[in-house]
Amino acid sequence: MGCTVKVGDKVKFFLFSVEQEGEIYTVNKKEKTVGIIFEGFKYPNVQTFKTLPKKEKEVPFWYIKK
Repeated sequence: MGCTVKVGDKVKFFLFSVEQEGEIYTVNKKEKTVGIIFEGFKYPNVQTFKTLPKKEKEVPFWYIKK
């Protein structure tokens, strides 16, 4: 993740192709992912992409786009 993020930070992410705003509950620096809580649900292993994969089936259900 390009910038420094901390637990409790608000972040915009895409959930099933719809932009939402959630709160970070965990940061995995080794895997370069974060866990996000949105409306009481936890979305683990959220990845950051500069550009999305070309194959639609390779795009995760939730992700952060720079």
